[in-house]
Amino acid sequence: MQQRSERTRARLVGAAGELFDRHGYAQASLGDISRIAGVSKGALYFHFESKQELATAVQEAGCRLLEETVLALCREGRPALQTLIDTTHALAVWASTDPIVRAAFRLGRERAGGDRPVLNYHLVCSATAGRLLGRAAEEGALRPDVTEDAARTLVAGMVAGIEAAAWSGAPHPEIAAQLGQSWELVLRAIAEEHARRDLRTAPPAAHRPEPVAG
Repeated sequence: MQQRSERTRARLVGAAGELFDRHGYAQASLGDISRIAGVSKGALYFHFESKQELATAVQEAGCRLLEETVLALCREGRPALQTLIDTTHALAVWASTDPIVRAAFRLGRERAGGDRPVLNYHLVCSATAGRLLGRAAEEGALRPDVTEDAARTLVAGMVAGIEAAAWSGAPHPEIAAQLGQSWELVLRAIAEEHARRDLRTAPPAAHRPEPVAG
């Protein structure tokens, strides 16, 4: 029974992510979400009292994916800057293909300014970058004349660029190539030469786009 309930909840969150990504928060209806999830509205209300609560669940799912990915990369023992680079490449994949992450970005914008605090996926990404940059500083990888806040601002700009490019319909191979080039520039600005030497700015193999034919 519990497993069935968890599957139903996951279907609802997935359906909500698709509709929030496609139509935005205001236009997505609970009726359409329950229909796409293949469950009754009664089942939807059993799990979520309101559309606001369902939207928060979508944003939390995007945050969990980010957190779990960073933890997995950290376990591989890479330098903090490499972990950060690979995390941004994962974000580039998700921004192009994953409705949950795309919706998390969009919901953070569309729900801001209301009477309830909401998750802002950009700020979550920025905080994650800040933690990894703090580790990079401890590893001696950042230049002494560069503050962690300044470096985090540069990374936040790249993340915003990733989302904007994906939202405009740019193909993922193009986004990945631009992201790699951006990292080349950013690393020259923030990282010590010895730390840059062994860093890879292209996507890791798991996230490497297929070559474009022609």
